[in-house]
Amino acid sequence: MTNKAPLNSAIGPNNTTRSIRDRVSRRVWVAAGGRCTFCNRWLLDDEITGQPVFIGQLAHIVGWDTTEGSPRGSDPMSVDCRNEADNLMLICYDQHRVIDSKSLWDVYTADRLREFKRQHEHRIKMLTALAHQDSTTVLRLVDTIHGSPVQLAQSAVNEALVSVGQYPSYALLGTDEYEIDLRKLPGEKEGTSLHWIAAVECIRDRLGRLGALVADRTVVSIAVFPLARIPILIALGAMLDDTVPTVVYPKRRGGKETWGWPDVGTDQDFEWNVLDSGSGAPTQATVLFSISGSIGRERIPAETNVGARVYEISPADATPNFDLVDTATSVDLFSRCWRAVIADIETFPGVDAVNVIAAVPTTIAVAIGRSVNASVHPPVRIYDRVDHEASYSFALELPR
Repeated sequence: MTNKAPLNSAIGPNNTTRSIRDRVSRRVWVAAGGRCTFCNRWLLDDEITGQPVFIGQLAHIVGWDTTEGSPRGSDPMSVDCRNEADNLMLICYDQHRVIDSKSLWDVYTADRLREFKRQHEHRIKMLTALAHQDSTTVLRLVDTIHGSPVQLAQSAVNEALVSVGQYPSYALLGTDEYEIDLRKLPGEKEGTSLHWIAAVECIRDRLGRLGALVADRTVVSIAVFPLARIPILIALGAMLDDTVPTVVYPKRRGGKETWGWPDVGTDQDFEWNVLDSGSGAPTQATVLFSISGSIGRERIPAETNVGARVYEISPADATPNFDLVDTATSVDLFSRCWRAVIADIETFPGVDAVNVIAAVPTTIAVAIGRSVNASVHPPVRIYDRVDHEASYSFALELPR
């Protein structure tokens, strides 16, 4: 049964009501953003019929009188103060029954309810302070990884962006659940050329709208949340618009789906070395990215050694591992190192291909692609491991 009590009525035990001054009730409703302090439910429409009806209730933290049946009524708060905004919270009728149940008074103490109210109203105030200029356009890319389709909850994206003062815009969202969804493309687990080619074309097609939206200022910045194999992440980076400010968010390791950099991290620098200068003038360059793990020379395909100048990019003064890159500055330092390698390759005019063999985290994979200028640099060929095999095989060539 939907509650239809007026905005300025507080509901008590046994559905008794008490009139609250209009100024006070409006303050509570506005501060709560029209949502339940507990479950965040929207309280201005009926959830079944969609009819405009007030289904929220003004609930007392400390009961409105001191009688035995008044929830938390024995609190020392003055009775004259109990109908003021500081002692009222906006709540749905389901949650109201819970907090006023006598068996739960010890669980939902006055102090605990005050903390719920403070946190909820602070969140509403922070969110509604975000203006259009604080918006960033979300770009989520999902694929199957070794045969397992991935999921990326919108709530996790929203939480990551709001925590850094950004308002999420979904202007690039297509007709499905994500901006770029590659999960229905066949051949991912086997690493077939069909999958890589189809994935690149799908990304190109989905990013086709970006130019027009940038031109009319609908998109002013992009927040990228990618979950896919390394070759696809590198290809995504190569196809992102360099004229639009872009931030790539990492997925944190652990059970809960959380995105973004940890509160505390260590900036990691990188170095590059020439493992093999080749014989005579090199005709190709092969770059090993040993960052989340080490890549032994024995694991790379034989064709990438023929006439090749072989480089390795690795962490400076650290052992490659999955948790190495935990700050945005580390990604910038990596990009600087990678561009230095590219500059060295450019000093050898006979190099007509660059082979990339990478053991890297998501953010670094996208950064590899973003540093490549397809119109200037030789073709970049990406290799990847198939189904956890020890060696690498060719996956795709970056689009030009």
